[in-house]
Amino acid sequence: MSNNSKKQITRFQLVTTAVILVAFGTFVLIASGIFDSPSVKNDEHVHTNSAMPNSSTNLNVINEINKLENIVKSNPSNHEALLNLGHLLNDNGYFDRALVKYELYLKDHPDNVDVIVDMGVCYFELKKYDKSINVIKSALEIDPKHQIANFNLGIVNFANNNIAEAKLWWEKARDINPSSNIGKKAEELLKSNN
Repeated sequence: MSNNSKKQITRFQLVTTAVILVAFGTFVLIASGIFDSPSVKNDEHVHTNSAMPNSSTNLNVINEINKLENIVKSNPSNHEALLNLGHLLNDNGYFDRALVKYELYLKDHPDNVDVIVDMGVCYFELKKYDKSINVIKSALEIDPKHQIANFNLGIVNFANNNIAEAKLWWEKARDINPSSNIGKKAEELLKSNN
C-alpha cells in the first residue's frame, strides 16, 4: 500500500470521526433543549420566585425541605420551622403543600396578615383566582392598609380579566405609600393599563 493511500485512509478516518462527533454534539444540544424557544408567561405578578418543581430543582432546597419537615414532625409546636417550611415550599413551587403548612400555622396565629396573603399567592399560582381573592380580602379585613395585599388583589383581578377592579386595587396600593417599591409598581401598572 502506498503512502498516498495511507494518507487518504487517515484523512477519511479523520473526516468520518469529525462528522460523527458533530452529529453526536448536535444530538446532545437538541436533546438538552438548547434550541427550544423560551416560554412566555401571560401573567405578570409580584410573586416571582415560583419555579415549578421539576427534575432540576436544587438538591439543597429538597434537603432543606426534608430537614424542616423532620423538625416540624418531631416538634409540631415549632411554629417558626413550620412557617419557614411553608415559605420554602411556596417559593419553590410546591403551592398545595405550602397551603397545608400555612393553614396549620394560622391555627395558632390567625391574624398574621402576611401569611394569609402568602396563602392567597399560592391560590393565585394554582390559578384559583376566586379563592385567592377571597383569602387576600380576608387579610384586608384584619389590616386594610396592607399594601402588598391591596397590590396583589390588583394582580389577581387582572389575571382574572377584571381590569377595572384591578385598577381600583392598584390605586389603593399606590395611595397607601406612593414612594415605596410597591407604590411605584402600582403606579406603573396603572399607567401601562390605561
